[in-house]
Amino acid sequence: MASYSGNIDYLAPNGVKVLKGIDNDNLERVYICTPLDVNEIKLERHPQDPNRMVAKMRVNIWPLSENYKNVVRRSAQERGNANVSVPTHEMQMSFSVGYIKAVAQKFPKLVEQVKEANKERDPEIMGQDPTDENTHLFKAIRQRMNKRLAMLYQPQTTQQPSPYATPNVGVAGAATGYVAPAEGTDPLAGFTDADVGDMPF
Repeated sequence: MASYSGNIDYLAPNGVKVLKGIDNDNLERVYICTPLDVNEIKLERHPQDPNRMVAKMRVNIWPLSENYKNVVRRSAQERGNANVSVPTHEMQMSFSVGYIKAVAQKFPKLVEQVKEANKERDPEIMGQDPTDENTHLFKAIRQRMNKRLAMLYQPQTTQQPSPYATPNVGVAGAATGYVAPAEGTDPLAGFTDADVGDMPF
């Protein structure tokens, strides 16, 4: 089984605040407070224990490219560090397709920002539907929203050569399943197309 080590940045999600004075028994205790709505965190009752709540945030773990790892190694060598630990994977926030579509409809200024940032690489992006999950525009919006939470390290094990020939097979691309939002709910109720500086993404 794969195992990973690393540190999660709890300040990476959208709208996080560091507060104290919340706990009356310890007014100096510091809390990291994360808003649920702009991070698509679902607060639910535990299925086996109705007295316990769980807060779920969707994440993806992606392997880092060899090019990225080589840049990390080269940069460390230039600083004179020969024993650098190179991260192997990246953990990102992962918004559902339905949530990204709701954001695209609610925040047209965000959509325009993403179009402007990508129009030189893909001029066709200017006329694409931001709610069509098959377009480059939708994927660019998702990439903008999916913030990095952690760089992870996977121990590299020495593998014994197999006596059997390994066939060459195609590798499937990354895919995410569609999670339908609950009927009649607006995940962004109460939000308007605010000034760009006020948007969490």
